[in-house]
Amino acid sequence: MTAVAPRPSAWRRTQWMHPELSLLAVAAVAWLAVIAGHTVLARFHVAAQHCSAPLPGGVTVGHHHAAVGPALAMHQCAGPHPVSAWAFLTSVVLWSIMATAMMLPTAVPAARSIALNGKWKRRQRGQMLFAAGYLAVWSVAGLVVLTIGWLVVPVTTASQAVAGVLAVAAWWEVTRWKRRCLLACHRMRSIPPDGRAADTACIREGLRNGVWCAGACGPMMTAMALAPHAWWLMLTLSPVVAAEKLVTKAVDHLRVFAAVLVVVAAVAAAGAPLT
Repeated sequence: MTAVAPRPSAWRRTQWMHPELSLLAVAAVAWLAVIAGHTVLARFHVAAQHCSAPLPGGVTVGHHHAAVGPALAMHQCAGPHPVSAWAFLTSVVLWSIMATAMMLPTAVPAARSIALNGKWKRRQRGQMLFAAGYLAVWSVAGLVVLTIGWLVVPVTTASQAVAGVLAVAAWWEVTRWKRRCLLACHRMRSIPPDGRAADTACIREGLRNGVWCAGACGPMMTAMALAPHAWWLMLTLSPVVAAEKLVTKAVDHLRVFAAVLVVVAAVAAAGAPLT
C-alpha cells in the first residue's frame, strides 16, 4: 500500500500561501514598539521643555531638539555640550523602528512576489533578505536626516520646520520626479531561483526598491524624523504613504495626496502638538 502523507494544518497551508504574513507580523511588532517607546520616553520631552531657554527671536532651543529626537532631548539640561553618541544612536534606532512600522507594510506586495516566484524552501528567506535591504535604505536615510538636523543651527521653531517640510513634500507630490520614483517602486527585476546569486539579488532588489521608495516618500518621512512623537502626524501620513504604494494607479491621484499634505502642513503651522 502507498503511504499517504498527512494533510498539513490550516496554519501551515496559510503560511505557504501567504508568506508575507511574517513581514506583517514584524511591522505589527514595530508598531507596538513605537507605542511603548512613546510611553516610556515621553518624560524626556517634559524634561526638555522644562529646561528650554528662549533665544532672541522667540526660538526655543529645547523644544526644537525635543522634536527632532526623543533621546537627544535629554542633553538640553546639560547645557551646550555635544550630544552623546549613545543618545544619537538611540534616536537612530527609534527612527528605524518607526520606519519599519510605517514603510515595511508598503513593501509587502514586492516581497510577496519574490517569495511566490522563488523555490518553496526560499519563500521566507528571499523576502526577508529583500526586506533587510529595503529597511537598510530607510535606516541610512534617517541617519542622514538626524545628522543634518543636529549639525544645522535651528533658525525656526519646530512647528515651522515641520510645516515647511510638509509644504515641500506637497510640492514634491506634483513633480515628474515623484511620479518617476513611485512608478519605479512597483517594478521588480527577476531573481535567480536558488543559491548565493539569489540571496544577493534579493538584497540588491531590496536596496533598489528602497532607494526609489525613499525618493517617493522621503519628504513626508523627513517630517516624521523632525516630530517622531507627533501621533496625529504619524497616523495621518501612514495612510497617505500606504495609499501611494498600494493603491492601483496611485500616480493618477498625486494631486489629491498633495492637497492632503497642504492641509497637514497648515495644521502643523497652526501649532498642533509635536511632542
